[in-house]
Parts: sequence; C-alpha cells; structure tokens
Amino acid sequence: AAKGLEDLIRRHDDVILYRAAYGQALAKAGDVPGALRSLETAMGLFPRNVPLTVRYAETLLLAGQAERAHRVLLDLFNVVAPTPDQIRLTALAANSAGDVADAYYYMSEYHIAGGDLMLAASQLQMALGVPGLSQIQRARFEARLDQIREALPKSQRVNFGGAEPPQEPA
Repeated sequence: AAKGLEDLIRRHDDVILYRAAYGQALAKAGDVPGALRSLETAMGLFPRNVPLTVRYAETLLLAGQAERAHRVLLDLFNVVAPTPDQIRLTALAANSAGDVADAYYYMSEYHIAGGDLMLAASQLQMALGVPGLSQIQRARFEARLDQIREALPKSQRVNFGGAEPPQEPA
C-alpha cells in the first residue's frame, strides 16, 4: 500500500488524504520513523488538518513521544472542536505522557460528549485527587465539576457531593 500511495503523492502532492494514508501505511508496516518523517512533512504543508493531525499524534504515540502527541492534539483542539474519539485520544496521550490529572479531565469531557454526566463528574473528582495539581488545573477541574453539578437533576447531585441533601417539608 505504501508504494502505491507514494506514486499517488508524486502525481497529486496536494491531496491530504494520500499523505495521511501513506504515513499510516508506513507506521503499520513498522517504519515508524519513516511515518513520522512523512507526516511531519505533510503537517508542514497542511497545518492543523484534523485527520492528518490525528494520524500524526497516533504515530507519535507509537514512537513513544506521548508528550509531543499531547501538545499536537491540544494545539489542534484549541482551534477545532474535537469528536469524542479525538477527546479520548487526547486523554490517552496525556496519560501516556504522565499527566494523569489532565487524562482524567479529558475522559470527563469524553463522557460529557457521550451524555454520561455522572461518570464525567467521577472523572473530575479523580482528577482533583491527583497530587501536585497546579492552581490553574484545580480551578479548571472545579469549575467544570460545578457546571456538571448544575446540569444534573438535584437527586443526582447528592450522589457525588456538592449539593445539600433535600429538605423535609415543614
């Protein structure tokens, strides 16, 4: 597949899909360094292209460059709204890079996208329990948890804290 894609790129060097597929084919064939070179070239030609950037981040993870993959995904998703699968990939990259708190945060966003607010709240509570949080992280996690609490029915707010129990009628 890589050879055929190489020929297609030579004839149609402006087709992003061919470049992304070529990098992916090289990675699948075990040529991760070649895949990275190819995808880096493509990223220079088509910066912040979503499918290309995702393939590049996946290949960076294969190459053991999780921190770089995390940065690449964050750069993209600060400009383009991610899909749930892309949020999950960002969580994986953060976790692989050793950023456990942000990995929990991204998984909470993944669960929000899937409509599971209780699981999202649980992920944020785990993020808040990670030692060594920065003040910015803590504030971001708490603010998002507050947003989730507000969106939940009152009966569910008590299940994970943050709301007063229902009052008995007088």
